[in-house]
Parts: sequence; structure tokens; C-alpha cells
Amino acid sequence: MSRFFQPLGETSGVRSTPRLARWFPAASLAALVLGFQFSLAAEPSQPPSTVRVAGILLKWIRADKEANYRRAEPMIREAATNGAKIVCTTECFLDGYAIADKSAPLEQYRALGEPIPDGKYFQRLSALANETKVHLIAGLTEADGEARYNTSVLIGPDGQLVGKYRKQKLQHEDVRNTPGQDSPVFATPYGRVGIMICADRTEAAIVRRFCAAGADFLICPSGGMFGPKSNDPIVQARSRENGIHIVFVHPAEFLVTGPDGAKLANTLVGDELLIRADEAGSEKDANRIFYFDLPLLRK
Repeated sequence: MSRFFQPLGETSGVRSTPRLARWFPAASLAALVLGFQFSLAAEPSQPPSTVRVAGILLKWIRADKEANYRRAEPMIREAATNGAKIVCTTECFLDGYAIADKSAPLEQYRALGEPIPDGKYFQRLSALANETKVHLIAGLTEADGEARYNTSVLIGPDGQLVGKYRKQKLQHEDVRNTPGQDSPVFATPYGRVGIMICADRTEAAIVRRFCAAGADFLICPSGGMFGPKSNDPIVQARSRENGIHIVFVHPAEFLVTGPDGAKLANTLVGDELLIRADEAGSEKDANRIFYFDLPLLRK
């Protein structure tokens, strides 16, 4: 065997470099080492197998955007601190689902809407997402010209609007709100997410359109019926029909269903959706953050 191919045998790592140096000029050896280091650095890292989703379960204060934002902000910060990459509020958390109170004067209700992305509270939510570096899904009443929509926005960790979804199945809301027409999906580093709102989950065709558009998972901010009898079987059926995870976030329930329809996480927080302003911070103001490490099943 020639000396060039002689095995190093018992030679230590410290002494092996001088032996190589006999056969390679110093410049060539440096290039070889740097190239090896570069190849290691260029090696793609393994993508994460899960993403932590946080549901912000917060009782509503009707028609008080400042109070609702002020109560939600520290919860969103806490969720980010605890590793959540996607944080979701309830349906219309910002105005406390004001559409439910038809006794409120129409103009008073309409004044709660704000344009996206120029609205005051949207801008605050945008800054918060940027600061905490999360994808933030937030429910609010959107003003678009004369129309009002029950909308959930998706804000990226850079504070920019990724997209918005307008609720399609309005039921009692249609006397004041306009229904959405589309079932879009939005790209994130964790896969494509479809956002549906509350009663949308009861329409198999609406959910199917999200999945046909390429959704990898669905998130459902909600504020209507909840619990094991009236809600859970519906969400389970939509998951099973489409083979997809669904995360359901409601003032009184956090639910995650798997592609086979199984409940993967489920907790109830009291039976109230609404509190008065003077009850904020009281025992009745039962709010919680729930987390779920969602498997990334990219298609």
C-alpha cells in the first residue's frame, strides 16, 4: 500500500493533520476543510413535525373593544412565551360578538366595525403579532364601505396581513352583516391553513371547499353552540369527512379533532360566553389559554 493511502491507525486526530499536510499544499487543505464546513452548514435542517397552537378562551364584554383588547393582549403574550407559533382568539373577540345584540341601535353596531388593515385595533393587533413573532388569528367586525362582515384576520409574525376570512353562514347575523363568498387557504411555514367561523362548520360543503383548496389543517374561531352534545359531533364529522385536523376555539370550549374524527384535546371552561364590564377579573371571568402541538401532515 502506498504511503498516500496508508491508514492512520493509532494516529491521534491532532497528529493526523500534519500527515495530510505532507500530501496537500496548505492552501488546498484549507479549502478542503472550509468546503467540508460549508457542506455541513448548507445541510437543510429537519422541518418541525408539530406546531404549537394556542386558543385564547376569553369571555366577551359586549361592544367594548378596548376592554376586550386589553384583556386579550397579555394572554397572547403568554401564549407566545410558552412556545405557541399560531395563536387564535374566539369569533369577534374584539367587539364581544356585538352582532348578537339586535337591541343596539344599528349605527352603534356599525361603528364597531373597522377597516382592514387601516383600523385602529387591527394596527394594534398587527404590532402585537410583530412583537411576539406569532401568527395571530383574531376575530372582529370588519367595515368595508357600507358592508359589515364577521371576519377573522391572519396576521404574520412580521405584523403584515397574511389574509382574512369572512364568515359565510350568517343565520341571525344577516340582518346587519354581509356573508363572505370564498373559502381561501393561507400559506404559513407550518402548512396551509383554512379559517372557518362558527356556523360554517355545520355546512359540509363550506368545509369541503377549504380542503379542496389545499388546506392542511383548519382553525375555527367560534362563539355559538358548544359542548359534547351540540358541537363536538359536528366538528368530529367534518374532520372525519375530510381527513383533517380542526382546532375549535370558543369562549367556553377548546377542542381539537383528528383526521379520523377522534377528540385529541377537549376542555370546557364554564358555561358563560358573556360578562359585564364590571365582572372583568372576577371569578365569573373564567379565561384560559389552551395549547396543542398539532402534527404537520403536509400534503
